[in-house]
Parts: sequence; structure tokens; C-alpha cells
Amino acid sequence: MKSTEWMEKKISDYKRFIMTLLILISYLYIGTLISIFEYHTTVHYFLYPVIGAGLIYAFLLIKKIKKLQQILTSE
Repeated sequence: MKSTEWMEKKISDYKRFIMTLLILISYLYIGTLISIFEYHTTVHYFLYPVIGAGLIYAFLLIKKIKKLQQILTSE
């Protein structure tokens, strides 16, 4: 029973972290739009790799959540 509770807590933590990560990524993307259209700077070139890495990490965590949920349903 403890292993199931531990996994459920881990899944909820991952979900919260993914939501926080996606909010951060959206703020960074808005920052790139502001830097392009308002200030006409090249800061967006530095933010695109950060946004891409964040999206890839969020996708990997979503896959990990699906694996953990499959393990929970099989038990």
C-alpha cells in the first residue's frame, strides 16, 4: 500500500511541476514576442533554445507519468 501512495504522490508532484514549467515557458514565449515586436532586439534567439528544452522536458515527464499510471493500474 505504501508503494501505491508513494507513486500517486510522485505523479501529482510531476503534474504540478509540468504545469509550472508550461507556465514558465509561456511567459518566456511572450517575452520573445515582446522583444521582437516592441523592442526590436535579438534576445529571442537566446530564449528559443530554453523554450525548446523546457517543452522537451515537459514531454518526457508526461511520458514518465503515463508509465507510472500504467504501473498503478496493473497493480
